[in-house]
Amino acid sequence: MDTIGTAVYRKHLPSDKIALIYRLFLEKNGIRSIERITGHHRDTVSNLLKDTVKNEKTEEYLVNQIGLTDVECEKLWVLLEKKKNASRKSLRSG
Repeated sequence: MDTIGTAVYRKHLPSDKIALIYRLFLEKNGIRSIERITGHHRDTVSNLLKDTVKNEKTEEYLVNQIGLTDVECEKLWVLLEKKKNASRKSLRSG
């Protein structure tokens, strides 16, 4: 599948590792926890999550290639938005 326009474009991670990272994030594991479980550096994990934006192409990839359900995708968008908002708040208060 063509990954242009998705969060995984030009990421050098196998799809099973990408799926594991998203699933662990959906289970509310932290970045460092995901790093320990997957063996991938926290910057790799963080960049994948940070680059994940809600669009049709990404959602199609997550459902068809990664195997997430529509409900899991919605939960992912909510968690990513919370993470972005928390990051913005910490930047403002720092």
